[in-house]
Amino acid sequence: MFSQQITGTLYDAEAPISGAKIMNVSSKSITSTDGRGNFTIYAQINDTLLFSSLFHHTKQVVVLKTHMEGDQVFELKKILNELDEVDIKGPIAEKKMDEKEETNRINKQFKTDVERNPHLYRRPNANAGPIDFLEIGRRIQKLFARKTPKDNQPEEVVETTVEASDLATLFEKDPFFNDNFLLLNLNITKDYKHLFFTYCETKNMSSLLLQSENSIYLIDKFLEYSEGFRVILAESQQR
Repeated sequence: MFSQQITGTLYDAEAPISGAKIMNVSSKSITSTDGRGNFTIYAQINDTLLFSSLFHHTKQVVVLKTHMEGDQVFELKKILNELDEVDIKGPIAEKKMDEKEETNRINKQFKTDVERNPHLYRRPNANAGPIDFLEIGRRIQKLFARKTPKDNQPEEVVETTVEASDLATLFEKDPFFNDNFLLLNLNITKDYKHLFFTYCETKNMSSLLLQSENSIYLIDKFLEYSEGFRVILAESQQR
């Protein structure tokens, strides 16, 4: 209720930056710049704003009283000459997936998780319809089956794809990505987070998203994928 609007423009040394993300880390609100680099975001004094763009260095700004007074101008520095550090190997050889083996692996994974964590798979709302976990498992398995290798793409040694276990570790240790984030921002209760992590695994997310400087892009992915996951949950309750 004490927040005020901050309006401004985001530039680099050459031009306004369009499509950049501005996140109020303190209130967890997000906005982006328009085609002219302009943006508006609500904040309080001492909040922290995080400016992020794919081709620019991330910048943090602590909100001062002066930021509330008139239009503000913020600058990001371009990322230059950093691609030389990437270790490139030959093209990735195509590996065909054995659907039967993958199906067995997914089913075994769900069975093991249910046995180890039965409390996580209870029905959270007595008024909701029953959750068909086998059906959810089959739906997620089909997403794995759609995963195709990228032909003739160079492999970056430091980059892999995110697995469900990576997300479980992140949500155990990170102060921002936690059960409250799942509930308040993604509308996913902790009862379903293991299933959500498995769903995210099917999306071939880059492991680079787990780096702290890319957290704003990871948030975008979570917002996008949570919508599809909630659709699967809703459909399973109607069966």
